[in-house]
Amino acid sequence: MKKFGKALLVLACIIGVTVAGVCLVMEKQIENMAQQLDAVPVATPEQVADGTYEGTAETPLVKVTVEVSVQDHVIRDIRLLRHENGRGTPAETMLSEMLRRNTSEVDTVSGATLSSKVIRAAVRDALAKGIAYYTILK
Repeated sequence: MKKFGKALLVLACIIGVTVAGVCLVMEKQIENMAQQLDAVPVATPEQVADGTYEGTAETPLVKVTVEVSVQDHVIRDIRLLRHENGRGTPAETMLSEMLRRNTSEVDTVSGATLSSKVIRAAVRDALAKGIAYYTILK
């Protein structure tokens, strides 16, 4: 019976170390994803032609699609078409701040950092499409 107890203890230790290792790897991957999202180029509404543009951004954990309407170089509307997330729903409050400040560059929402960064990257993507359209018009 003592051998069984020791074997169980060893097995529990192995499982614990394995779970801790997996958590560390996942944390590093999420950190890398967040850095990649921050690298999406920033477009200002002043650079964007009038129109409505769809933008997307995603990670394995969060997927976002937005529709951004720009008129007279002002963001008039941001519609959230898709936001697949775990507990990142509070990040959706960023959209009203983006409208108010006329920029995609607003602070992330505490407790929903990854969703915040994915939403911001999707809006950046949409605005960048408006720049390409604006360039063609000139």
